[in-house]
Amino acid sequence: MNTKLDNVTTQYRKFNVNQVLTEGQLNEFIDYFEDQDRLSRTHLSGVGVACGFKSIYFDASVTKDTVKQIFKIEEDDIDLKDYIDTIAITQGTGVTTDGDLITLRQKTLKIIPDSDKKVVETAIDFKANAYKYYRIYEDARDYKHFIINNTPITLLEIITQQDYDFLVAQGISVSNFKPVKEIEKLNEKIVILYLESYSNEESPCQDADCDNAGSEQVSNLRVLLADQNEIENIIEESDAKDTLYQLRNVYEDLFKDLHNIEAKRVILNPGISTASQLKSKFIDAINAVSELSEGFTRIAEVFNVSLNVGSPLLTKLNSLLYSASVGTDNYQYRYDLLKDLIDTHNEIRSLVLHLHAECCPSISSFPKHLLLGPLGAKLELGENTPLRHGFYHSPITTGDDENYEMIVMLANRFVQKVNGFRAYSGPVKITPSHLNVHLGDKAIPYYYNVDQSLLSKWNYEKTKTDRETYNLSYHTANLAGEDFIQNPLDYNLDDHDFYRIEGHLGLPFETAVQNINDLKAKYGLAFDVTVLLLNNNKIINGELEEPRKVSIPELRAQVLSISNDISKATGDSKSTLQNLTKLDSQLKLLNKAKFDFDPESAEEVTIVKEDPKKKEIATELLKDFLERKSGLEHMAGVRPGDTFVLIAESETNNLVLADFTLPYLCCSKKDPVFLVLPASQLCQNDAPVPMTIVPVDGEVKAFVNGTTPVSAITQSGGQNLFNPGLVNPAYFGKEITFTVNDDPVETKMVVHAVPVVTVTTGEVVYGENVNAPEATVTFNITGHQPGFTYNWDFDDNSTDNPVPVNNVVTHKYFLGAAGTEDVYRPKVTVKNGDGCSITYNINPITLKLVINKNTKIYIYFDSSGSMNSTLSPLQIMRDNLLKNRLLPLYGNDGAAYDNNVKVISNGNERTFEFLNMQGQSAPEGNVIVLVFQDEANSIYHSNSINNRTTAFSADIQALKTRIANNFGTNNPNYYRGVVFQVDGDGVFRQLMSAVETGSHASYPSQYNLQSEVSTGKVIFKYDVPDGDTPANYLDRVIAALQQLGYNIP
Repeated sequence: MNTKLDNVTTQYRKFNVNQVLTEGQLNEFIDYFEDQDRLSRTHLSGVGVACGFKSIYFDASVTKDTVKQIFKIEEDDIDLKDYIDTIAITQGTGVTTDGDLITLRQKTLKIIPDSDKKVVETAIDFKANAYKYYRIYEDARDYKHFIINNTPITLLEIITQQDYDFLVAQGISVSNFKPVKEIEKLNEKIVILYLESYSNEESPCQDADCDNAGSEQVSNLRVLLADQNEIENIIEESDAKDTLYQLRNVYEDLFKDLHNIEAKRVILNPGISTASQLKSKFIDAINAVSELSEGFTRIAEVFNVSLNVGSPLLTKLNSLLYSASVGTDNYQYRYDLLKDLIDTHNEIRSLVLHLHAECCPSISSFPKHLLLGPLGAKLELGENTPLRHGFYHSPITTGDDENYEMIVMLANRFVQKVNGFRAYSGPVKITPSHLNVHLGDKAIPYYYNVDQSLLSKWNYEKTKTDRETYNLSYHTANLAGEDFIQNPLDYNLDDHDFYRIEGHLGLPFETAVQNINDLKAKYGLAFDVTVLLLNNNKIINGELEEPRKVSIPELRAQVLSISNDISKATGDSKSTLQNLTKLDSQLKLLNKAKFDFDPESAEEVTIVKEDPKKKEIATELLKDFLERKSGLEHMAGVRPGDTFVLIAESETNNLVLADFTLPYLCCSKKDPVFLVLPASQLCQNDAPVPMTIVPVDGEVKAFVNGTTPVSAITQSGGQNLFNPGLVNPAYFGKEITFTVNDDPVETKMVVHAVPVVTVTTGEVVYGENVNAPEATVTFNITGHQPGFTYNWDFDDNSTDNPVPVNNVVTHKYFLGAAGTEDVYRPKVTVKNGDGCSITYNINPITLKLVINKNTKIYIYFDSSGSMNSTLSPLQIMRDNLLKNRLLPLYGNDGAAYDNNVKVISNGNERTFEFLNMQGQSAPEGNVIVLVFQDEANSIYHSNSINNRTTAFSADIQALKTRIANNFGTNNPNYYRGVVFQVDGDGVFRQLMSAVETGSHASYPSQYNLQSEVSTGKVIFKYDVPDGDTPANYLDRVIAALQQLGYNIP
């Protein structure tokens, strides 16, 4: 057997120019890089079965669907005869410990075109192989893993129909092959992939040319079957044991051996009325000690952890958990110890099956083979398949190597907790902790000896980063000196959801409650404290309790004794506290007593009683409480917003025996309260919603974080309303809770912010197509966030709803009629991911018509002779001033301006024929006609305008018709006209006014331009001076164009 990594090549030579190379130098070069490639696989990726290699036997009951699923065939026309009585193995990938990469293969013999030569081609791109024949396999290479005590095991080789045909084509006898259906106990066989690796002897060099000579390196993949018992034997007893599989199999066996263990709950019932009965409840909940001992003993054996606990583990656990002491002051902590040990046991158990990392896999484990498990193994998720190699990762690709370290640390922590458990007396303390996490992420309880040994084993991540002293605990002497570790309640508690409360057991409940409440108030902690008593002292052993007696001399003696203890520091602190509490209890009786004295006595007696307004600690009998409430759970602390419940036997026997927690604030005996809101989430701009409360006149309050008031409750007509608009923005997205008459209710509310954006109008770009005037407007959005959606209303009846790109949206407006500015009032509705939306009104946009290089401007001048002094200034204005002003609109193309802007002199004085462009056809682009005229005389009127002339009637009706038809362009913005009435004939002025306004009876609608003026198509300008300056004429022209609605720079 040719195993490559048994002898690794560690060097190779670099070749020189014209160097004669020897076979040793060339082979050394190849061997070096092959070894590096193999080592990269085994040490940096891993070894074993990576994926695939699922096997199944197809008997006569196989269906087409099963075949299609295994072989990934999409066509329906498959012949089941090709698959019945075959063993199917899906394609897969694996790596041996010698670094061989193994996949299934398909060999074919192909003839080279135009030649008699045949070549063998090997394919791996297929879904599965179907193995139909078998023979007894004899390993000529003496692979050690198939030999036990110098005797080879029995192996069967299986081949496909394609392999069978391949052998026949090569002239190799196949007479020793039989159908696999004849194999006995086929479904009990184990499938093996065996890479038969060896070197063929070198062919002697026959010719002068020996280039093709050399030792052929053969690598044949054999698919073998073997009996299960023989495979089990070769793993443990063969000449080369599979230590890698053995170790992982030990972990599998360990997982099966470890019991599913959970701690029983301590469940209280109304029948508990004495301290001994309460203790029994805790003792009864201490279960599974033998299973715990047995399981941890197995863990210690597998991971070589020393069980140095001073006695057999079971004996030690029994002595800790079932204390023979008659006292009741620490059985709760013994129960807590059991819970901690079970948590550690279960955490180890959860990690045992995640130990698949191997830093340096043994080369001899499975150097040339892979075990695929029993034929037909289901390979179900979560199930272990026996006698199948897993994939054993390199530590660089997985965290499983840390799992091993964690298990060892947890096991040592188990031992340390058993050895370090102790009873402790100290002040009441509250320590931040966590609830639903592993034990190592919680604060260390106060019943452990928190020394360096325990700290180094408590939390893996902290120990790994040399921060083990940064755990939190009741005991802080060996913790880090930073104040946030020594006094954690002074710092941020956002990532803590639990408070451990310790040091109160064995204290009088009055003292314990006072101390806990003092810490609550000091650190602003949100939970309640209450006391439950097991009995009320009324009946003792079936007899009525004797009246309590107070002896003044005894009180005096008690005061002196306590004073003496304090001054001399004798006795323990808890005993002194108990004595003080008893004294306080007896003094309270004096407050209730009636005193008789002789009024004639010489001694004056003044009786001073306790303030009756001073509240005593409220208590309740456990049995009465359980009739009203449920949910008591022992947790050794409390969550924010819950109630910490102390249990004492009675007001006389008032020492705290145990503690429990209620998952809500408690415990008023008042009438129940109730609050309902129509929704659990609102937006800040939603209308106030009504609140249904019980009692109807109850006082409702709202809070964030349980303590911070929220002033969002109003009243209207006797109805309580929740107004989301009054919620401080700092509380948006946070849970708001409520109380009714200071009692909490379950109703909760979350108010979400509306999206806050700013939308402004940016650049306006006017189009050049005068036949369809348009303007593209840019809208800039500030404050856009992922998840925002937009619904646009551009105030132009468009359905365009663009999505912002780089916080910018553009929209194209199609401009309306000239003579009026197009004013748009766009708005946008913005919605965020919480479903809250708000509509923003954008500042109005004013858009105008434009002049471009396709605009014709005809300036008609009345050249009849009466206003000749106007021509020259008009021409100068056109050639210079107007040109300079409009040239940017013509694209700074002087030729375009000159060709399109003209002064036309005409003496026929027909104003409306001028406006009609003298009847010429509509030119391309758009047209603006400017008429400068001072008189018309007999053409349009005589000495008065009362008689309408024929020429006037014809001209104005022709103009109106063309304007109504948009000069045949279908463009309402094609044409605009201006009449400049130059000072002169007053009758002409009257005519123009009558045409503009329709105010003269001789000029009804069909003979006036009133409608055209109202739509901005034509305007009239009066009293224009004759012979004015070019600049003044420019001003009048520009003003008229702007009035028509054109955008003039």
